[in-house]
Amino acid sequence: MSDKTMASGNEPKKRDPDLAAAEIAMKRAAAKARQRAKQVGAGVVVWKDGHVVEERQNTLAGE
Repeated sequence: MSDKTMASGNEPKKRDPDLAAAEIAMKRAAAKARQRAKQVGAGVVVWKDGHVVEERQNTLAGE
């Protein structure tokens, strides 16, 4: 998503600012969840290429 205008019919329509703020908050929450999962050695379940997958990051020191 971006903050460009979206056309519906002939009239351009601006994005709802609440939705733009929600997108930013969701991305921030996802980054925090990945960071926390890495700290505890867990994975994060995500939807990727039409499938549910578990992402795991290396938790070794120095990486």
